[in-house]
Amino acid sequence: MPVARSKLLQIMDKRNHLIDLLRFLAASWVAIFHFNEVVPHISNWYRNLLKLGYLGVPIFFVISGYCVYLAALRAKSAKDFLIRRICRIFPPYWFSILIVGISIVLSLVINGVNSVAVIPKTLPGLIATITLSTTPLSKIQIVNWVYWTLTYEIAFYLLIFASLFVKATYRIYWYIFISLLCCFLPVHEHWPLFFIKHWPAFATGVVTYRFLNEKGQLWQNIVLSIITLIGLFLTDAKLFEGITCLITVTLIALNHLKPLKANFFSTLGDYSYSIYLIHVPVAVYMFGAVKQQQLVQTNLLINLAWDITLYSFIVLLSWLMYKYIELPSIRLGKKLTNVSRKAAV
Repeated sequence: MPVARSKLLQIMDKRNHLIDLLRFLAASWVAIFHFNEVVPHISNWYRNLLKLGYLGVPIFFVISGYCVYLAALRAKSAKDFLIRRICRIFPPYWFSILIVGISIVLSLVINGVNSVAVIPKTLPGLIATITLSTTPLSKIQIVNWVYWTLTYEIAFYLLIFASLFVKATYRIYWYIFISLLCCFLPVHEHWPLFFIKHWPAFATGVVTYRFLNEKGQLWQNIVLSIITLIGLFLTDAKLFEGITCLITVTLIALNHLKPLKANFFSTLGDYSYSIYLIHVPVAVYMFGAVKQQQLVQTNLLINLAWDITLYSFIVLLSWLMYKYIELPSIRLGKKLTNVSRKAAV
């Protein structure tokens, strides 16, 4: 076997293919859920299943907690961690804003008005949009339905970043403290502690990684688990969201015992972030008029065929976006942190 091929297989074997699969399935569920949210609900097995598509978000948060905690462990410094996270999330996000802009231009050309997204008209609004400090951190509206979850992600990154300034032995107490806030503070948006609404889902991923991969601090992990579990059901999150988090960590734990092998759908997990970012501007803003046709809404087979066709197109675009936007930005983060390490030496 060629050396390059052998190294590639070794890298693939180190990946958690179940998490890749869950990322893809969650992105798909959320995307097709949004395809159909713009039209009146019709009760059939397909539309009823899609109505639960919002549950893809807690799956994302749990996976994020698991993976971001691992990324923090691998980081050589807090600075390196933050640089890599910034490069991971922002360039694809900025590119998706460009796609939103294209959808606005198309709406203006075709309809004569912007009927798809609210454009920030002030400098603070523009800065907030660029920096992901829009709702729920502030009252500035988002231009893409899914961007609110990215603001939560940034908050979670910063909380993990702050923990890296604490000695590793004591970081668990930082996570316990934040989780306690979720049990005692009110949950609402547009305030500095907005993140407590979804921190329990994120913390569920953190504590799952700790139990499965780290030895020691058993009692501290148990305490964090209990507080996190209470937080999952004390916040105003829906019951199904808490249950979804528990199902997700159960699958991750089972996979730890018998890891899932690489498969076609797990490889699509690489494109999940791009799918998540662009499905609304493409499917709803640009091609939403198709779904408004009565025949597409009422005929199950036509509805299903259109959703599959549209989703396949979005996956293709996401592959291109991953190849030319995401992957280069990930490599840039690694390059910047490698340079800083060499300079330190």
